Order: sequence, then structure tokens, then C-alpha cells
Amino acid sequence: MIAQDKCFDCLQKQVENLCLALKPHNALSITQHIKEKLAQKATQTHTLAPPQIAIEIYQCVEQNLGISDPFMQIKQESMVRAHNICENLLASYPAPLLERTSSGNLSVDSIYKRLDWAIRMAILGNVIDYGSQSAFDFESADFNFEEMIFGDFCLNAFCDRLERAKILLYLADNAGENIFDEVLISSLKEIYPQLHIYYAVRGKPIINDLTLQDMRHPLAKGIERYCTLIDSGVRSPGFVYANACESAQKLYDEADVILCKGMGNFECLESYKDERLFMLFKVKCDVVADFCGVQKGIMMFRHNVK
Repeated sequence: MIAQDKCFDCLQKQVENLCLALKPHNALSITQHIKEKLAQKATQTHTLAPPQIAIEIYQCVEQNLGISDPFMQIKQESMVRAHNICENLLASYPAPLLERTSSGNLSVDSIYKRLDWAIRMAILGNVIDYGSQSAFDFESADFNFEEMIFGDFCLNAFCDRLERAKILLYLADNAGENIFDEVLISSLKEIYPQLHIYYAVRGKPIINDLTLQDMRHPLAKGIERYCTLIDSGVRSPGFVYANACESAQKLYDEADVILCKGMGNFECLESYKDERLFMLFKVKCDVVADFCGVQKGIMMFRHNVK
């Protein structure tokens, strides 16, 4: 998905929100520098997705702040807040039981019910986002399990692919979101114990996206019981195959199912029409809403085949 004018405005607003949160002494200088940089990029860039443009913008922010990971504290706090929210949700909406047929196999109906529940739990994690135009805070965020509206919900196609799958590549997104991802990944592993799941995080810090360093947080380590963590090598807040490390590219090529979390991964991969590719995200901006033909705030579980 190619960046539009509104995407440059969004990046500017993100930097302004970060400066409001961190209150650096040179905030005005930083926002002005980024404004000039974005104006220059807007006249030059006609082929890049918004997350690709974000790389240079956030590098400039880091240099001006003198901090290699400006969101580090925010990410740590997000883990704790997400854990508490997820625990409360699990207490109110426990996992549907997996039932077995007389032949000993899991019933198809109970598999669908469990995955329907787990996908809804996982997508609630995508509510967490410091990389959008609107300033994010946990107090006003909507983690309502009962009132989600989906534009796409391709559960049948997802289950069909999983029945034959050996490798699932799960492209991660934001810090804190991993707590919700663990709910889905643990359910997938319970239903498909033969499935090898790889959880791919960013190669370097950018915005509040997950890195291997973030996954060392005590509340994040539980996910390793169900999957293998990998560093994608990608610096942008969205998976760009050409920028991934060789091992991540190999996994992408070999995976039977690829599950992409978040709008950044959608923006970078929506042009790849691939029956293996499933996208799970909340629509958070007008550009993506218009592109998908839905209203902002809608949830999407999209099979990216057309």
C-alpha cells in the first residue's frame, strides 16, 4: 500500500505525540526537523508503504533525542497493563472447551468455537498502538470483547489451511499485544500440536513495536512455551520481505500459513496476493479504512487472496 498525503501528516502527529510524552528540552526543534524531512520525502516518495517511510523519520527522532529506543519505558509499561487487561478478559470470557468425538478426535465445532474466541482475544491486543495519528492511552482504549465489528472474518479459510499446515509464521506487532497473541498461539498449539509456530519480531526498535529485547520481559516469556521467537531483521513497523534477514525470508518462503498482526504489516504485505497470508488488525486511520472499504474502528481478519 503506497503512502498518501495523510500518511505524512500521521507521521508528523506521531512524533508530536512522542515529544508530548517524553517532554525533551528540544521538542520544538525535533518536530520542526521532522516536518521539513517529511515535506522533502513527500516530494520524492511514490513507491513506499508508510512503515518504510517511518524508518528514516524515527532514525531522525532517535538522533535528536540521543536515545536508541525512545519507547522502551512505554513498551515495558504496556506489557504490565496488557497483562492485567488480558487476565480480566480471560476471567470474564474463558476459553470454550475443546471436545472430542467418539473417535477421539477434536470436534470440528469445538475447534471453530475455540479459534473464533482466540482470534477475537488476539485482535483486542491490536488496540494498543502508539504509532497512529491519535494519541494512545490505556484508560480510554476500548477492549470490549462483546462489541467488536468485523469487516472480514475468514475463519473457515484459516482452519482449512491449518488442517494441512506444518509451519505457521506469526508476524508480531506492538509491545503488550504479545500478551493477547499468546492466547491465540496457545490455542493453536493445543488444537494442532504438530504445528511449528514462529513468532517474528522487529530487527531493531521502532515506535512501540516488539523486539527480542522486549520479549525478555517476565510477562512476555510465557509465549515461548508454544512457539519459537525469531528476529525478522526488519527495521520498519511492518514486514518488508526484501529487508528481512535471510533466515526470516526462508521461513516466510517455507511457511504453510502466515498470520500478520497489525496495520503496519497489512500496509507492507497487502499487495502480496497469497493463499497462505492472513491479516488480523484494527482499522485505525482513514487511509486504510478507505482502502478496505470499511469504517475506521472496524476489525479485520482478512484472507489476502484478492
